[in-house]
Amino acid sequence: MTKGKPVLLRRVLWSLIVLDLLAIVGMRVGVSTLSTEINWVIIMTIYLTISLLFWILQDHKNKFIKVTTIILMLFTFFFGMSAGSIGALGTAFILGEYEAKMSKKITASLTYTEFTLGNALNDYRGKRIEIAKKIAFFPVLQYLIVKKEYYDINAYAHELNVNYSQDKNILVLSTWNNKDTENKLFPDTIVVK
Repeated sequence: MTKGKPVLLRRVLWSLIVLDLLAIVGMRVGVSTLSTEINWVIIMTIYLTISLLFWILQDHKNKFIKVTTIILMLFTFFFGMSAGSIGALGTAFILGEYEAKMSKKITASLTYTEFTLGNALNDYRGKRIEIAKKIAFFPVLQYLIVKKEYYDINAYAHELNVNYSQDKNILVLSTWNNKDTENKLFPDTIVVK
């Protein structure tokens, strides 16, 4: 679509670069969209931008830039193909800690998200919880207000009960031992501001 249209190509490239910078800044400061799928698509635009740069630079007049670009392109695409096919299981293990196990709204503006920590390759087990608040003036975005990690086998092995008290702004996390329903395991109280 952009062949022979350098102005359109520059606009596409700069649009992707701006989106990439927004994604990187958002990741660093804890701002994301309300949709996990949209967040993944925005992060994947970084790969699209790199691919577009390779495509542009492989036709460069300078031989060194052209050859370097082709080598980098082959390495990048080979790594991507092997990670997506042969290494799919390893990729799933690596990304498993970044995929939410459970997410739910605890109020109209607060979202509770739970991630499982650890896998077959790690010697630790636990859960990471994140509480995000919707940005009032831009309601499709949210920012991270609480992030906690629990390296506890009880947190890992049992479902966490989430109770939020709006009047006190307190979130209570707990789990139950399946064998002994009288005793709560792993209690934690989080003040949500």
